[in-house]
Amino acid sequence: MTMLNKTNSQSPHQEWSISLFSQIIRRSQFFRWHYKKAAKSGKALSQHIASHTIPITDPWKGDANKGQPLATGITPLTMLDQDWHNFAWLRDMREYGGQNARTYARRYLLDWIMQHGIWEKTTWHPTRLAQRIRSLILTWSWYGQSAPESQQLQILTSLIIQSGFLQKDLSRLTDSDDRLNAYSAILMDIAFRQPDSDVSSLTSKIFATLDELLMEDGCHISRRIDKHITCLGYLHDMRYALAIIHKTQTESDIADHIARLDQQIAMMGAIGRMWRLGDHALLAMRHGMDAPPLLTELVLDKSGPRGKICQYAEQGGFMRMASGRSVVVMNTAPTQNGKPQSPNADAAANAIEFSFQKQRILISGGYHEDLIASHPHLAELMKGTSAHSTLSIDMINSSQITETASSAMRPPAKTGKNSGNMNAPRQAITTKVDYGPASGGSLAVAEHNGYQSLFGALHERKLYLATGGHILKGQDIIRYTGDPGNIPSEAIIRFHLHPRIHASQTNNRTILLKLPANMPSWKFICSEGHISLEDSITAINGHPQRCQQIVISVALSELREHMELETSWGFIKLARKQTRPV
Repeated sequence: MTMLNKTNSQSPHQEWSISLFSQIIRRSQFFRWHYKKAAKSGKALSQHIASHTIPITDPWKGDANKGQPLATGITPLTMLDQDWHNFAWLRDMREYGGQNARTYARRYLLDWIMQHGIWEKTTWHPTRLAQRIRSLILTWSWYGQSAPESQQLQILTSLIIQSGFLQKDLSRLTDSDDRLNAYSAILMDIAFRQPDSDVSSLTSKIFATLDELLMEDGCHISRRIDKHITCLGYLHDMRYALAIIHKTQTESDIADHIARLDQQIAMMGAIGRMWRLGDHALLAMRHGMDAPPLLTELVLDKSGPRGKICQYAEQGGFMRMASGRSVVVMNTAPTQNGKPQSPNADAAANAIEFSFQKQRILISGGYHEDLIASHPHLAELMKGTSAHSTLSIDMINSSQITETASSAMRPPAKTGKNSGNMNAPRQAITTKVDYGPASGGSLAVAEHNGYQSLFGALHERKLYLATGGHILKGQDIIRYTGDPGNIPSEAIIRFHLHPRIHASQTNNRTILLKLPANMPSWKFICSEGHISLEDSITAINGHPQRCQQIVISVALSELREHMELETSWGFIKLARKQTRPV
């Protein structure tokens, strides 16, 4: 689906292996021979389309605001952007509508074929091929069905050539997400051109790849929200293609494949809805900002029963509590079975995000792919523990997020029993979780070992959300395990506030939070440690914004003597008539 292009836009820029000899061959007479062969198939397909109704209609929406300037033909600079080669703009132009949009869309397609129709390593990267193929097929009934026969022939011939090269290059894709992207495009192409073809081998590869990509609870193996949403979109496209193929192959086992996809889609949809806060947008942590909002809304609305929301994903490592109009989600860090890898390292163990009604109160830093180009240093900081609403020790990340970042890791002492492979990047792993009802509300408990190899310390966070959602209580516990390590100096507990929240400290233990409009205020209280209100920064939609953060400083010099130190805190909603906390 072309709506996935934004989420996956980084993939085509990754290097992929193809020999120089193969590149030369593909740009020689071989390509012209391939074109002649495809042209014959394209002509036959064009004649078939003229006499039959194509069963494929696009189930996805585009962005009319992006389509409007293209439909007037006044923004040729858009064609210079790399995302132009993904053809997502076809859906955007169709969403804007009008005959001019259709006419310009065909013109843009033919111009692209003239300029880029011969194989080239970057624009014909397999991930771009897959995106283009889905775009061309799913929007065909809008731009292609009524096109002149000569234009149909050029576009269909190009489609056939691109599909052929995608199948040739499948073996060169080492990333499981990229392979699933390619499989979904090939399956869609089969549904469009040859729905009576045998797809048993392809479906076997699809489900084998899904087994690699998904955990038992349906969460993406990377635990990245954007990749989860993208993968879920691929599953919808594959299910749609299989449903079309099933109309031709009623005696096959395709119905079983569809049922299996339905089950997986429902599980992934429940996880995806778990990551929504009160404004129905996704969490900022774990690349939630990189999932396009329109794509997220469409995909999750199509994924199983709308009311089904996962409350606790054991393998995925997330807990969600909701009551009244309050929602809080905690990232409990990956489990040992989650197979964490360095590129997907998670330094946000036990981080929370919290909303009341449609207003977010507690947020994460908001890492966004767009920051890499505009603010590379800030992009790296947004991955760190200090950029999340959680606890850090001595300004060190709970997981190593880069091999070279000096703040990510101190030289570790000899490890304890849970420290894992010394040669692997340090990754916080869940050591204890508990979730369920409690007296007068709900309770969530999570503990991780991210600081065990450095300080012999575990971090446990307890959350309690009262029935009605008017009170959120928390407790952070640092527990010494007896393992060797450095002696820690200080723990910092941070609560990053949304830019629209104005906070003011009324006394040593209380901070007043004013929400926008006529929403009730909240107060923050804490029993231990030194409390302060400081400036912070977040990145919403890739743009840095100033905000505030509540900071609790806890001395840890006596941790080994007391074995554990705890800090209790809470957010309490005030009655509307109250102007100051009591």
